Amino acid sequence: MKITPDHYQRLILLLLSVVDKPDAAEYKAQGLSPVRYRWDWLWAIPLADRQPWFDEVYQYANDDHIDTALKNAVKSFGIEYI
Repeated sequence: MKITPDHYQRLILLLLSVVDKPDAAEYKAQGLSPVRYRWDWLWAIPLADRQPWFDEVYQYANDDHIDTALKNAVKSFGIEYI
């Protein structure tokens, strides 16, 4: 994973801070992809919290790297819809 351990830990905390987390079962039932699920959860983080993280991470990583970090994070939460 190209995302640094510090940025990954911050991502975990940001994802956990989302009050209205997306429901994986609903996404699956609607035929939405796991990628959509992960990125919707990321975009649910308030902009003021999310943007500084993006600004730092995009200096050395791209969306593929972020998605890998999101997959790992979602899996670490015990969610199998990755």
